[in-house]
Amino acid sequence: MNPMTDLGLRFVRRPGPGGRAANLAAVGATAIVALLVTFLIAGSLGISHRSDRIGWRGADRADATNAIGQLHEVDGKKLDGKPLLQLELATLKPNNQPPPPGLDHTPTPGEVFVSPEVAKHWASLKGEFGGMDKPTGVITDKGLSSPEELVLIHGVDKIDSKYPHYVDSWQTTVMDSRMAALLIAVAFGIILVLFPILSLVGQAAGVAAKRREHRLAALRLAGSTRSQVLWLSAVEQAVLGLAGTVVGLLGYVVLTPLIAQIPLGGGRWFVSDIAPPWWAVLIVLAAVPVLSVISALIGLGRVSITPLGVVRGQTRKSTTALRLLPLLVGPIALASLGMGAAVVPLLIAIGFAALAVRILGPFAVQVIGKMLANLANGPVALLAGRRLADDPKAAFRPVAALVLSGFVTGFISVFMPGGDDDPSWNDMRIGVALLMGLVFLTAAASTAAGAVGTALDQAGPAKALRRSGVPLSVIERSARVAALVPVVGVGLPVVGFGALCGLALSGGQIFTEGNSGILLLVGQIVVGLVLVAAAGMAGAPVLRKASAN
Repeated sequence: MNPMTDLGLRFVRRPGPGGRAANLAAVGATAIVALLVTFLIAGSLGISHRSDRIGWRGADRADATNAIGQLHEVDGKKLDGKPLLQLELATLKPNNQPPPPGLDHTPTPGEVFVSPEVAKHWASLKGEFGGMDKPTGVITDKGLSSPEELVLIHGVDKIDSKYPHYVDSWQTTVMDSRMAALLIAVAFGIILVLFPILSLVGQAAGVAAKRREHRLAALRLAGSTRSQVLWLSAVEQAVLGLAGTVVGLLGYVVLTPLIAQIPLGGGRWFVSDIAPPWWAVLIVLAAVPVLSVISALIGLGRVSITPLGVVRGQTRKSTTALRLLPLLVGPIALASLGMGAAVVPLLIAIGFAALAVRILGPFAVQVIGKMLANLANGPVALLAGRRLADDPKAAFRPVAALVLSGFVTGFISVFMPGGDDDPSWNDMRIGVALLMGLVFLTAAASTAAGAVGTALDQAGPAKALRRSGVPLSVIERSARVAALVPVVGVGLPVVGFGALCGLALSGGQIFTEGNSGILLLVGQIVVGLVLVAAAGMAGAPVLRKASAN
């Protein structure tokens, strides 16, 4: 075995002081990433599966001269106060094609096929269909969108409608309009949650970054080559990333029955719809550890180039005001495109606006840190300010996902769906709640991992301060201030920037009805402060133990 590979595995097994907490935090953060990525992939595929089963119901691509049948939806039908989809089906010409999905044969005039939920209420419907004691057949799962879907398919001689739908195959997989809208919404949701997830990947790889920097820098000074220390770090991070990915996949399997209860797209899900296929599992198993390794290697560039500077504690190069420029691109692009633009350009513009926030963050933290240090009237503010100003990238990393969640909240607050009972609006409401849940879960995991990583990174300076007589309470308070300041100083303006991007896209129009947008913004602030407070409590024991004499 390669000596560096063996050494990397040894560091995983015996990580040294504070290393176990760092490894657990890295594995936990990676597990959350793997779970979320699996959920997004499986959910997108599940929508496609549902659409394939019911797409034939809305098919209208055939010409009247070569169509094998007609369809007509009876408007306004309800069952126990819930919308009932009643389809009239007329066969125009004999054919040998398979019947519609979920049916054992194509309905002939007078025959009625119903979903299992409708079959339970057949007594209240049979009067409309000649008093049949029971329906002709029950539609199986292969022909339903969800387990509780209310569907009735009635065979008729002819369609009494001026505009029937002509069908050339009962097995057509035309994308259902509601499912298509859901897929578009999912695409926007993925873009909005993508950067918080990537920040969580970086946080998982960056836990105890300074501890790893000093260890690898010592190896470089002892004669190890640049490629050797990079390989050592890659092995260590790959093992942690793979372990976290396996835990995340197992967590998704356990949670699948609960996820299937989400009433999105007209009802709950069949578990088989959201079970990830084998190839998706392989993609997650490969992609998440690889991203984790890449993120770790990017963070170690300084070690491989200037190991002496790391050992001496040399200050990192300051960020510049050029990071402000990307902020202009997102709103301008969104304002130029408008609501009627194609989906892909809109996704790119929104993604660039979120990326601009991530680019700006360290510069904003540096500016706030210098102001805090210059205006400090006590040791707590001074220590916190110097910590932020000296290494703004490391200070921003733990709260990056939380700050980006503020961008998502601000953007969504402009488009909060109102109180309409239309199914599409219900989907939007559930989708917004689901999106914000994913974003807050990502932010919580990143903040928790960041608290542990920051505590370990600051163990050396904290130990030196304690030896010089600085009380532990002062060190801990400065750490809490250093964690809170980026959230308040950067996070709150980012919420406003997200709302600005939303207004740019909508042309200045606010679609939100009532006070739901305000409640969402207040919720973002409350959740952010709670997460920072919880992270401070989680990081304090680690800092106390790691900096002990």
